[in-house]
Amino acid sequence: MNVSVYLVFSMLFAIVNCLSYPQRQEKYPKPQYPNYRESKIVKHENNMGLSNYNFSYETSDGSQRQEEAELTNAGSEKEALVVHGSYTYVGTDGVTYKVTYVADENGYRASGEHLPRNI
Repeated sequence: MNVSVYLVFSMLFAIVNCLSYPQRQEKYPKPQYPNYRESKIVKHENNMGLSNYNFSYETSDGSQRQEEAELTNAGSEKEALVVHGSYTYVGTDGVTYKVTYVADENGYRASGEHLPRNI
């Protein structure tokens, strides 16, 4: 009998403890921004050559990307592909961000108003 009374009280204590625990609440409201899974390509261009290429596209959520590349010093020891481009997107905070970049024999370098800068 003592075991069953102990078991009943333990179960009641557990149930009351679970019911009295505060429900999880969101600390921050969900941001309102475009659903990227539902975005569509609204503009697309693509040109490929033997020593260069360029492409661009734009999506229905406001994102854009463009890039062009050219082979420099073809056939020499200093042959390199030089790429210039940019992309624009709407962040989760609703702000539109733009990044411009260059990739060449000196590496990849990106710049944008929201990115840290070398001093």
